[in-house]
Amino acid sequence: MIATPTPGAPPPASPYDPPSPEAAGRRGPPSLARRAARRVLTALGLRHEAEIPFRTPEEVADFLAAAAGAAAAGDAERFAQLLWQHDRGLLKYLRAWHVEGAPPRLAADYVDDAQYRFLHTLTMVPLPPPARMLEIGSNPYYFHVLLHKLFPAAEIHGLNFFDHDIFSTRQETIEQTTRNHWTGEQFTFSSRLLNLEATARYPYPESSFDLIFFCETLEHLVVDPLAVFGRLERILRPGGCLLVTVPNAVRLTNFALLLHGYNFFDAYQTRNGVYGRHNREFTLAELATVLRENGFQVLRAETHDRTDYDRVDIITCDYSGRRVVLPENRRSLLAKLRQGGGVLTERGDNLYLLARKPLPDEAAAPREPPAGGGGPG
Repeated sequence: MIATPTPGAPPPASPYDPPSPEAAGRRGPPSLARRAARRVLTALGLRHEAEIPFRTPEEVADFLAAAAGAAAAGDAERFAQLLWQHDRGLLKYLRAWHVEGAPPRLAADYVDDAQYRFLHTLTMVPLPPPARMLEIGSNPYYFHVLLHKLFPAAEIHGLNFFDHDIFSTRQETIEQTTRNHWTGEQFTFSSRLLNLEATARYPYPESSFDLIFFCETLEHLVVDPLAVFGRLERILRPGGCLLVTVPNAVRLTNFALLLHGYNFFDAYQTRNGVYGRHNREFTLAELATVLRENGFQVLRAETHDRTDYDRVDIITCDYSGRRVVLPENRRSLLAKLRQGGGVLTERGDNLYLLARKPLPDEAAAPREPPAGGGGPG
């Protein structure tokens, strides 16, 4: 098992995943992000739990056990229902985790921004859960904790990179400890450190994993990002899946910023180096094409928002030195796109793609994702 209860070394700051204040500012107050679930719950015919979420650690444990049971039974509908019905409780639970050496506000800033991305990603996991998983960019471990809790029978590995040298070929293994100050839980995670772009062959045997999470990492790569897919394909077993998430280059908030004359490109991240910023984002069609060209079958391809832009302000954030609340919401932006003859679909904040490595006797090419997965968010 990759998680142990023993203390580990303080973690260095990760250049990959934590959201910058600039990125959070574009969406308005991150604490309002929970409202994004309302449309999902309505579609599922569900309601939120009571206003007070989990009151005790025992309630958290009961929920996680129920969700893990649904996943193990292959009951995808029940698994998704549990996650979305208890999104507020999950927010409280995840915000209570702290990685040794991390900034005090990391949990609140990171989790508020990423919570609904986590839920969308989890509902794309093939069930029953695969036996061996790899999460690329597992630090700061909020999603990694959920993987261990929801899929306890799986062997889950982590991979990170903290060096600012984009050509580094150095490899090592580290341990990092994260604790939950509310429930008293503690994990020490062991992960490999390596540069995805500079490492021609990853240090895993062929067909090592049944599922690889490649989430919110591709957009940070800069040297030869697309070569990574062939290297991941080698360590994925035939029939195994690659789950990719990235920011959507044509999301509605980018359209809003462009419409009002503001920059929508990511700000420089001097503290975290070149890998700390978004170097290239993708559209859904682009990423699906890249996956197919690397021999994968695309099973699902969707976009989803991380908040409800009919309720949360869209705020500018660039080097002009001032933040402006734009006079736009989701409905007004879609109306303007419609009036101008623009494309209304595939406009969500993030892209979510589930791709499969074909079996040896299968053709990799034309398997299209199911219809209806590319809505505006």
